[in-house]
Amino acid sequence: MEYPYIIIDNDPQAIEAIHLSMEQQHSFACVGVTSDEETGMDLILERRPSIVFLNIELPGKRSNKILFNLMNEARNYLDTLPEFVVLANTPEYAIDGIRNNILDYILKPLDLRILRRCLLRFQKRAADQLVNTLCFKSYGDYKFIPAQDVLYLKADNNTTDIVLSGEKVVRAFKTLKAFQDALPSNFMRIHNSYIVNIDHISRIHFGKSKCTLKNTMDWVPFSKSYRGNVEIIRDSLSNRSLMIV
Repeated sequence: MEYPYIIIDNDPQAIEAIHLSMEQQHSFACVGVTSDEETGMDLILERRPSIVFLNIELPGKRSNKILFNLMNEARNYLDTLPEFVVLANTPEYAIDGIRNNILDYILKPLDLRILRRCLLRFQKRAADQLVNTLCFKSYGDYKFIPAQDVLYLKADNNTTDIVLSGEKVVRAFKTLKAFQDALPSNFMRIHNSYIVNIDHISRIHFGKSKCTLKNTMDWVPFSKSYRGNVEIIRDSLSNRSLMIV
């Protein structure tokens, strides 16, 4: 599969480094390069790239606004946003990038090794989105479960309870850590004993340290040590929602 990408930057060295890194991967195709934000928006809407490399320090632009403006406008027209890779000379705007759920924030001058890792992360995300069935294997027993049916996973000593919609529970003879490393990216560990499917979260209550799940009375606690993951979930869900404050 070939993934289209565009570059919004005015730095010839950065553009060349991105092209070189993409060519080494053999699964990416450049569909546009521009140094102008408005032209970049037109390219996003017209050519539907999988990745957008964006210099947020373009001349004459407010660095803390250009990413937000592009992503927000794209949401008005596209069901699925491209992944954004932010390019910058300083880490000053990295927090803004994380809050907007970007794929990566890369400092200049661009390092080909860091670009390569970024692309591998993208390919893993893309593969995760194709996963719609989970197979839980225990000795000779294979259980095939739609990924969207899994609400959360709960550790129970050296076994794990997989809690499904409809109040069904499947027990697997593996530790929670084994699932953490194998599950798609929409599953996030929020407690020593819990991994939650973020697509089922309807409410995050930071005061009570718990997440409420859709269409169920269940809730899942989160611990202080995993609060950073919960903040990532909050920002990801907020970016997909109409915010009313």
